[in-house]
Amino acid sequence: MTKLLAVRQHSSSIRLVLLQFLSFSAVGMIAPYVNLYLTELEFSGVLIGTLASIGAILSLILTPLLNQIADRLMLHRRLFMLYLGGFALANIIFATSRVQILVIFAVLLIKVTVSPSMTLGMQLTMSQLVGRGKAILGQIRSFTALGFAVASLLAGQLFLLGGYPLLFGAGAVFALLSIQMSTIFPAAPKHKVKRSQAPKRPRNRGFYVLVASQFFLMMGIYNGFYFMFIHFSQNLGVATAEIGLWAALMGAVEIPFFIMMDSILPKVRTRSAYLVGIIGIAVFTFLLGVAQTLPALALLILFRGIVWPGFHLSSYTLVSQISHPHNVATNQAILQVTMPSIALLLTGSFFGWVFDSLGAGAFFGLCALACIIAALIVTAGYRWFESQPAPG
Repeated sequence: MTKLLAVRQHSSSIRLVLLQFLSFSAVGMIAPYVNLYLTELEFSGVLIGTLASIGAILSLILTPLLNQIADRLMLHRRLFMLYLGGFALANIIFATSRVQILVIFAVLLIKVTVSPSMTLGMQLTMSQLVGRGKAILGQIRSFTALGFAVASLLAGQLFLLGGYPLLFGAGAVFALLSIQMSTIFPAAPKHKVKRSQAPKRPRNRGFYVLVASQFFLMMGIYNGFYFMFIHFSQNLGVATAEIGLWAALMGAVEIPFFIMMDSILPKVRTRSAYLVGIIGIAVFTFLLGVAQTLPALALLILFRGIVWPGFHLSSYTLVSQISHPHNVATNQAILQVTMPSIALLLTGSFFGWVFDSLGAGAFFGLCALACIIAALIVTAGYRWFESQPAPG
């Protein structure tokens, strides 16, 4: 608790907290409702999955290109702002138009901005905290869960008041406010490293284990998330206006466990925490397709709130531990953006067909199986991880 209160000691830390809160408030405001909105516009599960695949293609092309430009010109903060601006524009389109071609454009814009912005924002936050000698990543990230929870809870009320236009309009406002808060990050590093001074470093072998496992893991997580709230609405009888309440619960239960991770993770091997997190996600995903009652769903969400913070933080931390400073940002992008994009590209339409044709049980069972395969890959390559990057 004393560390959490220490966040208040500096105005810059307050702004960093506000950025975490506002950026994930923007996501929490709309994430539970985007696919519900698409189903209202009569988008089929196959079409939703296909759009996810197309978005993955665009992300595969644009994210490495934009990141490379940012690396060369040291414009990471501006790229982060660009992502947030694109997300805001997508929300504005959702709020003001039901024209299918514009809606499709907005869906694709979300696909190429949300995940890259989260990844880049996480790396910038980690660098900011390391530079200031503050080991409070879990506590800082707890405010993302708080923002997601508050916004999701508010989203249900906004939906009742003004429907989808008000809902997506609020999401745009949160995104625009996040752009202002992102000025907490430096416009450019104080000391630029010349390219001649930064030779390429061989990657730790464990990185390739992560690449393989992440392909299957993101196949399960991302496909499962895209259809989770549709499952709540169509199969579990959750009213549209109450979807935000359940999404808020998902974020709220994560908060104390994010805070606890700052004390727990330093005492265990990061790769062990990562493996346990994968197994926990697989169990949650499988049981999601089995649960038939709302009390059972509430217990599952509580279980997810316990395992997700450990997985989330250990995933980013593990990449940082096995990466050289000159390729850590690239490695984060490969693991957190590229691999999910490839997984969705190759499986999005198929998983959408499974949900439409075989039902929620088979769909979430398949998602869980993908997560189990990821866990087996990490187990097989467990000894390949090293505490330090491979020497150059």
